Amino acid sequence: MLAVIIGMPGAGKSTVGRHAAQNLGVEFADSDELIVKRYRRSVPQIFAELGESGFRRIEAETIAWACEHFSGILALGGGAVLHPDTRQMLAGQRVILIEATDEELIRRVSKSRTVRPLLKHNPAQAIRKLRRERSTIYHRVASHVVLSDAHPVAHVVDEVVKLLEKDVCRIEVGGPRPYDVIIGHNLLSYVVRQAAQYANTLVVYSEDLQEYARELSTELTIADIPHAQFRIPTGERCKTVDILAAGWHAAGQAGISRDGVIIAIGGGATTDLAGFIAATWLRGIAVIHVPTSLLAMVDAGIGGKTGINVEHGKNLVGAFHPPAAVICDVDTLSTLPEAELRAGMGEVVKCGFIADPVITEIVMRPDFTMRGPELMELIVRAVRVKAEVVSEDLHEQGRREILNYGHTLAHAIELSSHYTVRHGEAVAIGCVFAAELASAAGIAPPELANMHREVIQRVGLPISYHGVPRYELLAIMHADKKVRKGQLRFVVLDDVAKPRIMTDPHRDLLDAAFAGVGL
Repeated sequence: MLAVIIGMPGAGKSTVGRHAAQNLGVEFADSDELIVKRYRRSVPQIFAELGESGFRRIEAETIAWACEHFSGILALGGGAVLHPDTRQMLAGQRVILIEATDEELIRRVSKSRTVRPLLKHNPAQAIRKLRRERSTIYHRVASHVVLSDAHPVAHVVDEVVKLLEKDVCRIEVGGPRPYDVIIGHNLLSYVVRQAAQYANTLVVYSEDLQEYARELSTELTIADIPHAQFRIPTGERCKTVDILAAGWHAAGQAGISRDGVIIAIGGGATTDLAGFIAATWLRGIAVIHVPTSLLAMVDAGIGGKTGINVEHGKNLVGAFHPPAAVICDVDTLSTLPEAELRAGMGEVVKCGFIADPVITEIVMRPDFTMRGPELMELIVRAVRVKAEVVSEDLHEQGRREILNYGHTLAHAIELSSHYTVRHGEAVAIGCVFAAELASAAGIAPPELANMHREVIQRVGLPISYHGVPRYELLAIMHADKKVRKGQLRFVVLDDVAKPRIMTDPHRDLLDAAFAGVGL
């Protein structure tokens, strides 16, 4: 393990790092101490002989050596991040920024017996100057931020230890514009780290996530990142032409430039809308997705599909616009209503049916609970399925179509119910429909449909629908964007993880599948 601690002079990097390393049973190193050992001169002596630029050069060389040969916790000098080589080395590391107010830093360095050369004459003035020069850079490289103001050292150490004990998974989505999906806990600082790469930011957030948006705004302000906010309705109500136009207006008012970024905080509807705003503003700017629902984490936030709904159907107006990053903070699911968590499981088990049987095995364990320790693994596995497929086929011209398993009927159910049936619930019913269709056609054994029912019911999702007649659902399905040359297309399975496409099935087969879901 290598973890790096950064921050302003006086933030307590070395003190916290030493105690955290001791608690975790790993080695600790301080970059300044390593420099002194390697060059047999004190930091003030090196400053006096080589100047700041010369010191930064040998500091960067020392940090490069440490990143290659050292395992444990490494505390850096306050200005280490100023060297581009050091910033590049930190890009793939776990970097913890310890923050404190200028007043607290001034108090600490004024009491310190060892004063850094840059703080020698007027500590107060120097701290404020360094803050202006370094704040954005700190947040650009930090994975996490820990506040130390008015907190005992032990409290800050505990926060650092908790962060380092938690797993963070990074999955790359390939294609012409590759990006990472980051999955873990307490990832707000990752969002700031990504935003710091851009000139300005528009935060688009669902109205039920005002507290999370406020916390992000606070961190963006601390990092000196220009930003504005655009609040939108929850759920599918936000995916309208009027809200889209309001989003363009918000981007214009905020002066969002070509080198700006939109941050989407919310469920799948939010990422769909915000992604479309980003795709169309100035003919396309960057977007960072911060999905806060299970459904959005494993599906809507990944793959670059964006869009809004119109009277003729769901997502009929949109664009393919891959995000710059997707950050799945699992902690946001702790307050997610049970019904929404269940709905997200619809897309999770779908990934199990089409590609990863281990997902269905986990769900069927006797001790499985949706909020249990398996949740992180299920998210990671579902994301890997989608990432692997999307990397191969961004624009749904080939293999990506298998991700639509269960969706042909699902979209018709959603539209006919005026979106009172959640997407994941509709997908669950659609998966049973597809399994019954494959069974009626002799493609798959009847046991496959029974297995679908068992898995779907295990996560509390419906396996039947009685909202509208078959003919109404068929009419909506024929208007679906997946229809080609007037023919319905269904993803079906020969068996688990063996998908194929069925085109224009006979009416008798459709009737058998409808009967299988209670219609």
